[in-house]
Amino acid sequence: MKPAADSADAIVPFMLTGQALSLAIYTTGHDHDAALCGIDFLFGQTVTQTPRTALAENVVHQLQRYLDDPHWSFDLPLHMQGTKFQRHLWSALCDVPSGNTATYGQLVKRLGMKGGAQAVGQACRRNPVPVVVPCHRILSKSGMGGYAGETTGEKLHFKQALLKHEGFVGV
Repeated sequence: MKPAADSADAIVPFMLTGQALSLAIYTTGHDHDAALCGIDFLFGQTVTQTPRTALAENVVHQLQRYLDDPHWSFDLPLHMQGTKFQRHLWSALCDVPSGNTATYGQLVKRLGMKGGAQAVGQACRRNPVPVVVPCHRILSKSGMGGYAGETTGEKLHFKQALLKHEGFVGV
């Protein structure tokens, strides 16, 4: 279960899609052991909350850099809770370069993972730090697939906007 937006360490408008959207940023730890542990979508909102920590400020800065340059590579300490399979998959997502995509099935084969494309899709759905760990670059073999547990609606439009921002022409 994700924390409530009012416990976020920062909230930043994310103007990519032309729709009202903010990202709530959550961190854990302090100073030298601080890590990004979550990002939530706040659709229909363009609110701002000043970063409460140095790491949250860095996350906001790097998200802005990504908006300015879709090939920006995030360099943030991450604390991502999940199964061994999920953590392995989330790490592999970072190897898919901006402007490129892979299918759920291709990831299964590339990583020699046990479990099918559905398991990859479920792990992508549970990615706690979307955008930073680019699960939006993973597609189904027959098209866009889903995003953050949805196959229609705002989240899927956001996935399409992220891919378009990165120069993927298949959107």
